[in-house]
Amino acid sequence: MPSDPTRRRRAAASLAALSVLAALATVVAFAVAVHTATGRRLDDAARGDVSLSAAPRAFAATQRLLETISVSSLALFGIGIMGIALLRRRPWLAVGAGVVVLGANITTQLMKTNFSRPDPAGWDGTTPGAFPSGHVTVAMSLGMSLVLVAPPALRWTATLVGCAYATGVGVAVIALDWHRPSEVVGAYLVSVAWTAAVGAILTGTGEGGPGEGDRGPGGTRLGALAAAVLGLSFAVVVGTALAQRVDLVRVADDRTAFAVASLVVAATCIALGAMVAALLQRAQIPPPGAADR
Repeated sequence: MPSDPTRRRRAAASLAALSVLAALATVVAFAVAVHTATGRRLDDAARGDVSLSAAPRAFAATQRLLETISVSSLALFGIGIMGIALLRRRPWLAVGAGVVVLGANITTQLMKTNFSRPDPAGWDGTTPGAFPSGHVTVAMSLGMSLVLVAPPALRWTATLVGCAYATGVGVAVIALDWHRPSEVVGAYLVSVAWTAAVGAILTGTGEGGPGEGDRGPGGTRLGALAAAVLGLSFAVVVGTALAQRVDLVRVADDRTAFAVASLVVAATCIALGAMVAALLQRAQIPPPGAADR
């Protein structure tokens, strides 16, 4: 069985590799979706085009979900996520979560100012600031930072909740024709690249294991409780926003390409989130007799 340092190095290397692959995949997604005729055609065909007049309930539900994305919500959830790490007495983990959120969103904004693409309606000109989606980057970076700071026993639950939120936002921006599927996938990849990079650094430096707050039942329970509360709030946001989802299902039935794109977006988000969670779990090296519970 590999020693702890060897196991840690391997986990850090895997996370670093995932970060590089996610960054490369972002470039490939942009190149295929923007610079190939087939990519543009498929991307444009998947638009949901949900309108207030055609599907008022679906329009209202998606609007409510997207209203959860704001500077104030980013700050509020970001601080809450960092607070989980601090309750676990993991200050560097808290810093890492902040770096994931800020890094992913700054990267997206920089990309949006430099990348443009042909107008979706086929008119002359380009659509600036389309790739990747800013709303989806906010949702995914928050979800992935929650996965990063969650105690191991709750990491898979945090992954499910975070990916549900990011998937809901991703489908919503496609449904309202704010973004194409490639722009949603690009946002997922940017967030995962930052999460994996930060996870690799924390693991490689020995900060990926349990901290002082995990060595006693009090700190562990507080961290787990905070993660559960924050995860529940994510779930409530998604559930409330999509409570009137019947119309959205009908819209999906009427638009096969949109329905397929929604499934692809959901599968991509879940797969990426699962890879991050699995590698972080592998990196967890509990000291003898002191494991996260």
